[in-house]
Amino acid sequence: MFVTRALRHSTRLSVVALALLGGAGRGEAQSVDTVMTLGGAGGALDLLRHYSPEYKVSLAQANFTSEDMLRAWGAWLPTVTARAIFQSNEAARRTAVDDFGISQVLDDPIQASSKNSYQALEVNWLLFDGGQRFFDQGASRADARAADLAAVATLVRLESEVEAQYYEALKEQEQARLARELLAARARDLEVAQARFRIAAVAQTDVLQAEIEVSRQQLSALRAEQAARAARRELSALIGIADEVGYGLRDESEIFDPSVVAVEDLIALARRANPSLERRAAEVQARKQGLWASRGTWLPDVNLSATFSRSENLGPDGNFFTLNPRDTGTDFRLTFSYPLINGFQKKWETGQQAARLQEAEQRKRGEVIQMEKDVRNLYEELGTRHRAYQIQLRNVDQARELVRMATERYRIGATSYAELQQAQDRETEAERGLIESRYDFMRTLARLKAAVGAPITEVAS
Repeated sequence: MFVTRALRHSTRLSVVALALLGGAGRGEAQSVDTVMTLGGAGGALDLLRHYSPEYKVSLAQANFTSEDMLRAWGAWLPTVTARAIFQSNEAARRTAVDDFGISQVLDDPIQASSKNSYQALEVNWLLFDGGQRFFDQGASRADARAADLAAVATLVRLESEVEAQYYEALKEQEQARLARELLAARARDLEVAQARFRIAAVAQTDVLQAEIEVSRQQLSALRAEQAARAARRELSALIGIADEVGYGLRDESEIFDPSVVAVEDLIALARRANPSLERRAAEVQARKQGLWASRGTWLPDVNLSATFSRSENLGPDGNFFTLNPRDTGTDFRLTFSYPLINGFQKKWETGQQAARLQEAEQRKRGEVIQMEKDVRNLYEELGTRHRAYQIQLRNVDQARELVRMATERYRIGATSYAELQQAQDRETEAERGLIESRYDFMRTLARLKAAVGAPITEVAS
């Protein structure tokens, strides 16, 4: 009676495990509406450029800085002002001082009124300002280039983060797939144990151990599915899209031996192509131009101005809105100005620009040192990841062979279920290790490309 109940319970558990496995597979298929690749049109990196809020902000900042170039160009143009004045004055004088110095009130107030019309075209042109406009224009151009490169550097960093998260999500997706396959395998092992128990080929402990393995693998599958969904949501957040439509991921990566690329070649490529380094160089150039512009304040200004005017004084009955006054005037001025004392303003401005230049130079130097350190560290880490992947490949092959041998021995009763379970656990560990090592390699590669600032295939090719 006890044996019958145990068999029924084991049979129900096997059916439940298979149902959960089938349900998980169907749920995965239903939730995946499309497949997202990493590159190409509609891929994760393509979507990043269209939807990432952080990248859009960097583009807006670059556009804002580029507008300053118009101001620098406009400083070379003269200012032209059209002016029109229509004036009417009326006065009534009711008091006066007599010959004895006494104020008197007039019996008849003296009325006075006047009207005049004035129109002018005023031109003002700064001929010489010590070269400030020239260097300011250069600084604006360098600042705009630095802002553009900052947007490119932001994109490179975001692409690296998205690529790393893409492989993280792929890893979790593969771990979930492995968990489902292991659940199916443990369910089959349970069926085998049940069949052998029915013919008294094994003890009931084998069935109970098989049940425990099915339950344990069910928990692993649930956790793996949840981790895969969380990783995809994190990927969607990095890209800047809503996680409303389910999607699957496709692995198109290739593991290669990084020793085909020399680390010194990567550093040389980074010095040429890294947008962060180019941005720092542009900032140094902008600060140099700013320093020369501030030095121009020590020279005098030369200004040319001209005014062409027409005016007319009108009587009380005249129309002061006339647009054709009859009096004309022309005024030309050439002005030289040099402030002798201005509270050390020129000294302060020059000192400020010199300090900003020194700061920019040190930032660039620090960026180069950091880049070289990151490239060397990540290059070594990539080599270690590659060797670990090769070791895991061998481990998986050996673990699979051990499971095959243990399974055959268990079927003929030459070994216990506990020994079979140990072999299966080693295979599971090796499979998971292989998945981990594969995508750890790809994530490290993504970080290395970000440190270099360009695809390392440019060096490999």
